[in-house]
Amino acid sequence: MPLYFVEHQHTMETCPTQQREMMLMLGQHVSQENAGSYGIKILADVVHPGEHKMNMVLEADSREPVEKFMQPFGMVGSVEIKQVSTCEQVVATSPC
Repeated sequence: MPLYFVEHQHTMETCPTQQREMMLMLGQHVSQENAGSYGIKILADVVHPGEHKMNMVLEADSREPVEKFMQPFGMVGSVEIKQVSTCEQVVATSPC
């Protein structure tokens, strides 16, 4: 199944921690149960304290459900989605 690296970034002014309801909504949104309803498995999610960035590694059949899943984060900042591979996958498919 394809892997997707997602980076979300927002400003201090739009930080969800400034709005309790937004913070709680996004916190509930990033649950495995909710991601599963989009056909997504969350492999990792990390927040860079003080940098207003969050990164996720998601597994999904295609990019479309990842885009839909990440829409709420677009309300407060940017969202960049890249399809990626693991080192193991690259080595296994390398012609060398």
